[in-house]
Amino acid sequence: MTKMIVDGNWAAADVAYRCSEFSAIYPITPSSTMGELVDEWAFQHRKNIWGAIPGVIEMQSEGGAVGAIHGALQMGAMCTTFTASQGLLLMIPNMYKIAGEQTPFVMHVAARSIATHALSIFGDHSDVMSVRGTGFAILSAHNVQAAHDMAAIAHAATLRARVPFLHFFDGFRTSHEESKIEYIPDDVLRKLIPTELMLAARARGMTPEKPSIRGTAQNPDVFFQGREASNKLYDAVPNIVAEIMEEFAKLTGRKYGLVDYVGPKTAKNVIVVMGSASETIHETIAHLPKGTGMIIVHLYRPFPTAAFLDALPKTAKNITVLDRTKEPGSIGDPLYLDVVAALDQRK
Repeated sequence: MTKMIVDGNWAAADVAYRCSEFSAIYPITPSSTMGELVDEWAFQHRKNIWGAIPGVIEMQSEGGAVGAIHGALQMGAMCTTFTASQGLLLMIPNMYKIAGEQTPFVMHVAARSIATHALSIFGDHSDVMSVRGTGFAILSAHNVQAAHDMAAIAHAATLRARVPFLHFFDGFRTSHEESKIEYIPDDVLRKLIPTELMLAARARGMTPEKPSIRGTAQNPDVFFQGREASNKLYDAVPNIVAEIMEEFAKLTGRKYGLVDYVGPKTAKNVIVVMGSASETIHETIAHLPKGTGMIIVHLYRPFPTAAFLDALPKTAKNITVLDRTKEPGSIGDPLYLDVVAALDQRK
């Protein structure tokens, strides 16, 4: 495979562009480069994996961008967008609709702090954690190569699962880090994303040739039955992502798990983390006594409880969860609470 030096934004945007037919964009730091790149590539008539030039439009805000995306998705188009921080918050109303309508879609987020007592353009996970109830699957990349690879895995998984995906990586720390990667060629993407899956999604789009009804108003008894009926889709997501990760490993030689464990199998102390912090921890535990390991969470929603418990050494006595967000008033931050709940499932 071709090797090149790129940053995390380029790594994600390249796959997103080649796996999409339409993108509505609005720039916000530190994700702006992704939108700029797809706009430039479309102007240069660069083609996606289906031999077409994706349409790209810049809207008046992030809310307008996701509204345009929502409309295109209703027609059965393969779509993507890019955002961060407050921009992601403006997309929340449409995200609930997109997920509720069981629509394949991937957005790419360069995770960044949400302004509270002050504005910060740098990275934590408070934006991503703010949308964990929308119904989007959430997939985390921890370095530039993973941003390239997880983008491909997300675009493949969303079509098979009929659950929209949010793929994220750390703002600046990954989005602007330049690193050598192995480039995913078009033929690999075509194998991961068969044309028949794209055509099946297109066939579910709205058309006057096959009238359908959606977007109705429902009373609570019927409405909540519909909400509960979606459980089977989310129950299937971890296995779908794991299967695609295995397929991806056969095609590229790069293996990922829903969660990955690093360290001795007899570790007594385990650190649980998402994102770029894992890079530093990985380097550090090599120089620590043999009692420390790390679990890197890639699939955060739906939380892969079984994979997490399988990865956790049976010898673990102390678990430290490094959340990269602050949820005031909660008894614990989000990743910590998921880990506690997962540990409660141990037999």
